[in-house]
Amino acid sequence: MLEISNEGAKVLHNRCVEIGEKFNIPITTKSTFKEDEGTLISNKIEDNTVKSIIKKELSRISIVGNGIIRNIELIKEILNFIEEKNLEILNIDISENKISITFKNITEDTILQELHKRIF
Repeated sequence: MLEISNEGAKVLHNRCVEIGEKFNIPITTKSTFKEDEGTLISNKIEDNTVKSIIKKELSRISIVGNGIIRNIELIKEILNFIEEKNLEILNIDISENKISITFKNITEDTILQELHKRIF
């Protein structure tokens, strides 16, 4: 529940989940529209099964090039660009030949075109 709250799910506030976990307080979530039983959230560890799937409006870009991990100036340029444009990063993954960046929101094509011009 903490993970999906942190991802922006409108179920429980992430602070509520943190407090429940810290003080071992079970939390029951219920619908405001239905009289269903709800879902009990506790510290009980269950089998390794899928509990939730989250769909988000986000963007992911990849910059590919041989030995890209060693191009520190390029990585700095990309990060500076992201900071200048006030883009929120959810995840960044840098490997030998690729930099993949997942942004919190949909990134406009014009921003990606600007990045392309800047790094080429």
